[in-house]
Amino acid sequence: MSTLSELTSLQKTLNNAIDAFKAELAAQNLPEPSLNTSKPHPIDDITYLPTPAMYEARRVALASLGLLKSLIQSPYDALAANTWMTLEVAGVRLAADIKLASVLGDSEDGLSIQEIADQTCVDGIKLERVLRLLITQGWFREPKQGYFANNRLSNLIKKDQPGFHLATYMNELFNKVTVGFPEMINHPNPEFRKKNDPFHTAFQLSYKTDVAFFGAGGWLTQDPQEAVKFGLSMGAVGPTSDPGVAADFPWAEIVAEKDAIVDVGRGQGTLCCSLAVKYPQIKKFIVQDLPETKEAAESFIASKGLSDRVIFEAQDFFTPQQRKGKYVFVMQRVLHDWSTEEGAKMLKHIRDVLNEDSVLLIIDTVIQPGVVSAQGPSLTESLAKLSQNAYSPVPPPEFIPVDFGEASRIQHQINVALTALCNSFERTLPQLTEMVELGGLKIKKVNATRGWASITEVVPA
Repeated sequence: MSTLSELTSLQKTLNNAIDAFKAELAAQNLPEPSLNTSKPHPIDDITYLPTPAMYEARRVALASLGLLKSLIQSPYDALAANTWMTLEVAGVRLAADIKLASVLGDSEDGLSIQEIADQTCVDGIKLERVLRLLITQGWFREPKQGYFANNRLSNLIKKDQPGFHLATYMNELFNKVTVGFPEMINHPNPEFRKKNDPFHTAFQLSYKTDVAFFGAGGWLTQDPQEAVKFGLSMGAVGPTSDPGVAADFPWAEIVAEKDAIVDVGRGQGTLCCSLAVKYPQIKKFIVQDLPETKEAAESFIASKGLSDRVIFEAQDFFTPQQRKGKYVFVMQRVLHDWSTEEGAKMLKHIRDVLNEDSVLLIIDTVIQPGVVSAQGPSLTESLAKLSQNAYSPVPPPEFIPVDFGEASRIQHQINVALTALCNSFERTLPQLTEMVELGGLKIKKVNATRGWASITEVVPA
């Protein structure tokens, strides 16, 4: 495997991916995106779902860019940038905390650093340094020297946007948790290192507590306001996968003649609300979670005008399931919060109420390996075979990892975050199969979607 052929191959793949992406924009009569305007692009809308070809072209382009950067950049520069990456994270949180994006608004010319300092009550000289660091990573822009304005990234952290909660609460949570992460993995006590329960994690080490983050009696249930903030933050995560989950699975067909969709452990109910909007023929949705999440869930559902079709129901998923009958049970981003043994306990409660008129869907990331091959199909040929409607992922071109590298970065970040927070993880297919079978069930089919999530159909063993 020569460096030259790798570099040349990735360059060709990147060019093909960008050409395909631009062609999809043109087919939808959309302009090319820009970082040099305060106006959001239509594809930035939280509900926008790219066509199958556009989604795959973007995925391959991101993978190619990530690998090309690693090939071209000095390894020592890469290490130095990684060392100080935490300052970029802190900078985004600072910008959100002082509501900078809301202060800048939609002005194309931007505001002077002195005007920004006056409105945010921070030191302008220090803030200017932070902003220029963030600009190198695509956040904000400097239309002329000393003047700063929003762009399509920074628009996401305006006070009225879901991303605001991700940049504040979730940013703060993991900034603290990561401090204890190296100690968790390399703890001086060998017994601590081997623990797989939610009481021996970086969360306990960093927050100096002995309670678990999730579950009855956990951190979130002890502080209702903390639960509300966490729910709002997750409300900014759900939309990154909900459009694909809603579009790339035959919901109307599978729900036909069922009484309702029961979303088990789903917090605010973002998925149910997305499905309710897309499928008006589905009349009833039930969001189940602990009583402490009731206020946040009902508030979110009401904000979408869906209180007549989406209802909240208190349910501890470690206790027997109260719904039995013609239901589509859904577990999205729930099982990845728990160990294989605890997840199997939840699944057994669902198995106990499943019959020929009901079904269980597990919606979670299925982790792929980072294996790379010097052989692979042409991206252009793979895209040509895609349906314009039904989604299926393309195989990785040569030198693109099976997990599509940079395009799967968020999935791997969440995987490590789950380890740090609650000693759990996103599963590979063999790991998912193990848990499902331990719960007395079996996998029928795994369905890919345009997003990080797969929809796994599960039936009694």
